[in-house]
Amino acid sequence: MKIEYNKDLTGCNTFGMRVSCSCFAEYDTPEEYSSLYCVPPDGSPGGTSSGTAGKMPADLLPKPFLHIGGGSNLLFTGDFPGTVFHSRIRFIRELSRSGGNVLIEAGAGTLWDDVCVFCAENGLWGVENLSGIPGEAGAAAVQNIGAYGAEIKDIVEEVKCFDAVTLSMKTIKAEECGYGYRTSMFKEGAKGRYTVMSVVLRLSETPKPRLEYGHLREAVEAAGAGITPLSVRHAVLGIRNAKLPDPSKIGNAGSFFKNPVVPKFSFDIVENYAKSRYGDDYEVPHFDAGSGFVKIPAAWLIEQCGWKGKRHGNAGVYEKQPLVLINVTGTATPQEILDLERKIINSVETTFGIGLTPEVEHI
Repeated sequence: MKIEYNKDLTGCNTFGMRVSCSCFAEYDTPEEYSSLYCVPPDGSPGGTSSGTAGKMPADLLPKPFLHIGGGSNLLFTGDFPGTVFHSRIRFIRELSRSGGNVLIEAGAGTLWDDVCVFCAENGLWGVENLSGIPGEAGAAAVQNIGAYGAEIKDIVEEVKCFDAVTLSMKTIKAEECGYGYRTSMFKEGAKGRYTVMSVVLRLSETPKPRLEYGHLREAVEAAGAGITPLSVRHAVLGIRNAKLPDPSKIGNAGSFFKNPVVPKFSFDIVENYAKSRYGDDYEVPHFDAGSGFVKIPAAWLIEQCGWKGKRHGNAGVYEKQPLVLINVTGTATPQEILDLERKIINSVETTFGIGLTPEVEHI
């Protein structure tokens, strides 16, 4: 296990926040990580220094503990006082084929888009709409990533984890993961207990395109290459690249806010506002969320409040996609991002009576 102290985390978060942590530890195998919680037979995991005999290695690391993936959905609000863990468990392998279904397993530290490439190039349906999302496979399962009408929960078969309570490996079936909109039990009730080691995905050899979201079908058909996992992937990447900033060039954490799901009467208020402003023929973008609820794109609400392309100090709102907050100069502080976040939330609340919730996790 590679352990560093007083680690600079600027390159470990796509927002480019200039923060550090007391300790940074990377591991390559589940066994290497689980060894932190086990006392060796000689009872001296920490070496020969006084007071370490009989302690688990984890006891010798600064607390609290935090696990990160690619740092693509995080906002560090300051230096982290404990230990940051990162997985280097990287592999993609096929497990089985049966009845048109294909199970593949990806290590938690595998780049998520590498999983998408593997599936598309092998003609497997299921992840193509999630192409281009930054981050790693383990974090994708924790976050329940989603895009263009698809979510990872739709294809997760099981998640293999280390359980810090039972000190053993555990396989958690998809139905036990507590998946919801951009969340799971790994982020909520069981946060800190389970560390994802790998994810098993259920894919299909049978064509199952999902092209109803936005202009995806038009983009696929315009390419003229037929409808395959690879052609859908290329269309998704084209759309994403046209409206989302590259984190390697402009610091950001992707979609900063969740799309609010509101009761129908709240949507009616928004719709009346829009029609009074743009005319009776104007249609507010929205999606039926069932049970009398409507999902409204947060990007639309933010743009209506005049934030698109606006700058606040070294932070700003991306000019092509108001759902994305950016580190404009590369020197934005966490406080500047937090101030901009608060201003946007207050503006949308004042204008529409709708509260926005950050999708990005604040650390």
